Amino acid sequence: MPSTSSTHAAAETFVAEGGVAIYWRPGCPFCQRLDAGLGEVGERALWVNIWEDADAESYVKSVNDGNAVVPTVRTAERSFVASAASAPQTVAELIEASGK
Repeated sequence: MPSTSSTHAAAETFVAEGGVAIYWRPGCPFCQRLDAGLGEVGERALWVNIWEDADAESYVKSVNDGNAVVPTVRTAERSFVASAASAPQTVAELIEASGK
């Protein structure tokens, strides 16, 4: 996860341009596992801390039945919680395919 986090507004634009946004929060073990599993390819995603951006938290809740579940991955086609053990591979493939 980056030392600085982006915003939900920036994620809207980034995703519209074909990128992958990852909504996360500090201390989340699933977020840490995803970040570690992505390695350098994870730097090509836009990371948004839901604790620093109320709009980001609202977005995550809107796609997760009212729950602030992270990591939530967003592409132009879909949003999903990336907590499965296979999540890093799936998300890395999405980032690679985005060309960002």
